[in-house]
Amino acid sequence: MTDKISSIQIIGTQRSGSNLLRLILNQYDEISAPHPPHVLKTFASLLPYYNDLKVEENFNLLANDITDFVNANPVPWNVNQIQAKELIRRSRNQSLLGLYETLYVIKAEQDNAVIWCCKSMFNEYYAREIEDEGIRPFYIYLYRDGRDVAASFKRAIIGHKHIYHIASKWLKDQERALLVKEYVGDARFCMIKYEELISNPEKVLKSLSTKLRLPYSPKLLDYYESSESQRTASSGEMWKNVAKPIISDNTGKYRTELSDDEILMFENIAGKMVVKLGYPLNYTQESQKTYNDREVVKFDKLNAQWQEEARKNASEHDLVVRSKQEEVLFNIKKRFSITVA
Repeated sequence: MTDKISSIQIIGTQRSGSNLLRLILNQYDEISAPHPPHVLKTFASLLPYYNDLKVEENFNLLANDITDFVNANPVPWNVNQIQAKELIRRSRNQSLLGLYETLYVIKAEQDNAVIWCCKSMFNEYYAREIEDEGIRPFYIYLYRDGRDVAASFKRAIIGHKHIYHIASKWLKDQERALLVKEYVGDARFCMIKYEELISNPEKVLKSLSTKLRLPYSPKLLDYYESSESQRTASSGEMWKNVAKPIISDNTGKYRTELSDDEILMFENIAGKMVVKLGYPLNYTQESQKTYNDREVVKFDKLNAQWQEEARKNASEHDLVVRSKQEEVLFNIKKRFSITVA
């Protein structure tokens, strides 16, 4: 089954233009790149509750839960709903990764594609397990100035809101992505700088097409006219720009959206990685400092408070489109008597 279907895994940090890249990749006739339901991130921590997946009942339960979760995705997959019985029948291994792989293979077949693409950037933390399963993706590491990532997260319904937490996670994510590069080698890995993608998309996409061994076509840049783009944009405020042509000057917003103290804090935490990825610092390395436990506790409280406020201030539409998947996960945790926050 999977010998004829290759795969692509986008890694890095969210709010780095990954939906833009996903929609561009989805323009290739050969590629199916649906919006990610984050199957591995969601279910890896729940695996102990399913017990031994070699037991048919346990494996089938996991397959049914994953199916319900994917079919409730905020951005619908929009072909035929995934059927648990097909997932179970076709999975080559009775494992979470076996179900994950089969899920994307089925979607690719529905899309008449031969390559499936997963945009769940969290999967960089499961790269070894993915490789051990026999899945051999081509990894695209998409990176963006972390300070702009921070400014974007502060506006979004998802993610951390305090600069301390955003910077810490951004740093960890970039370190992990570069570890994946060391692990899999150059043949199945490429790096794309977000700022270069939006300023010179044709050059970047021609280079990527060569690496993917796919023909470049100008239609890649017509992604915003696709039904997938329109469906994504209508599913949440933070994705609204994907229904527009590339915004070539969408850089450096942190300079007006973050305070001087926030910029300094980000650089204190992740400045070396900012420089490593080719971005200039606003402050000298000598200004860097660490934060003590008391300060971090304060940051934790503020982060939680601001996350709650972001949720309260979200549009009714954003909350509704997310509620179906949240309800599925809530019921799974309730069944296992897992405390739900």
